[in-house]
Amino acid sequence: MKFRSVEISLCLCVSVVIFFAQALTTEAQRHREVAVHFPDLSQLETDVREQIKSQQDALVGVVKDPKTTDAKLSAAYGELGETYHAYSLNAPARECYLNASQLTPKDFRWIYLLGKLDQLEGRVDDAIQRYRMVFSLQPDFVAVLVNLGNIYLELNRLEEAQSSFASALQKQTSIPAANYGLGQVALSKRNYAEAVEHFEKALALAPEANRIHYALGMAYRGLRNPEKTQFHLAQQGPVGVRVADPLMDQLQDRVKGANVYLVRGKLALEAKRYEDAAAELRKAIEARPASVPAYINLGAALSQLGDLEGAAQQFQKAMVIDPNNITAHYNLAVLWANEKRHEQAIVHLQKVMLLNPNDNGARFFLAQQLLHANRNEEALKVAQSLYSTTGSLQHGVLLASALAKLGRCDEAAALQRKLIAQAVEERNKELQLKLTADVCRP
Repeated sequence: MKFRSVEISLCLCVSVVIFFAQALTTEAQRHREVAVHFPDLSQLETDVREQIKSQQDALVGVVKDPKTTDAKLSAAYGELGETYHAYSLNAPARECYLNASQLTPKDFRWIYLLGKLDQLEGRVDDAIQRYRMVFSLQPDFVAVLVNLGNIYLELNRLEEAQSSFASALQKQTSIPAANYGLGQVALSKRNYAEAVEHFEKALALAPEANRIHYALGMAYRGLRNPEKTQFHLAQQGPVGVRVADPLMDQLQDRVKGANVYLVRGKLALEAKRYEDAAAELRKAIEARPASVPAYINLGAALSQLGDLEGAAQQFQKAMVIDPNNITAHYNLAVLWANEKRHEQAIVHLQKVMLLNPNDNGARFFLAQQLLHANRNEEALKVAQSLYSTTGSLQHGVLLASALAKLGRCDEAAALQRKLIAQAVEERNKELQLKLTADVCRP
């Protein structure tokens, strides 16, 4: 199970500012802008609150001015959107970007930043569409090609991923993230020699990105070169590789107060630069000792760095401040599970389920831990509830395992036959093999 990080949205509630909505009424008829919902700023640091309030007031003034040009209004919307985006206030950021793009359709910046929000929120089809629009408007902006390549790679659309990464390198020859992407494509196709070539180029361009060593180790393993496999696996680390992205990087310049460290830490965590993330998040805690997101994200970073004791301490500190924090309980459960302390993991997962009964990921994890702890009857009940809710192949496999552990082999075998047929239909060869190997015989 993976650790969960915390989004750093700084406002828990969002309210519509009536005055602003009224100010847009007549302008919206001309420009067709969407309504922008100002977030509640009352819980923010004074300097951050004043920063956002000032920009909101400026936008209202620009909207109300009948002499305002589309370009000026677009810039005002876009700049406020960037500030919202910098503080992870994604909903109003999206509204601002939509308006900025509507007013100046050929300004690729707002389309690109909308694409970044889409990608972050899992709206991959929308992200792809917007990134393609950006490429048509600004074909030399290589970050968009690498982003497209990464999305295609995650979707296993390997030919499109390869084309995107290759196009980026045609525009600019030194892009380690593009070389790394091409290496991943080649590795997925089992073209191990080609994968090695691309990974070696990426590592030469970004020697600090020690996560590349793991990929190289896998490629050399495919080439049956045990010496180089061991050499690279021994050097693997948490530091990833990312493409230079000036539009996203400049968002950090808008962050003020203690939140600058929190934002930087979260971005580093997302980029898998765990040492950088830990350093920034420690600064965030020093500046604001009651910051629950800082403790949780620091714990996630430390766990990736192998400091499990330190990670556990951070999650526990978060729970002292917020005893009902779901992410802190879940992450602590992951830690204990990895240490085979299943009973302790179960306690925290049960708390997660109490707080959010619809968290199917936590329910699946709980059933697994109950099986590991030989609490098989309880595991069966949880697995049955999960499978009846989702009908998922993976959840069915879990239920079959629970039935088998209870010695109910006839039921397990019948379910496994059904699941094998489903795995064949879904072309899931991995689960098909697992189910065939694990058939329970009475």
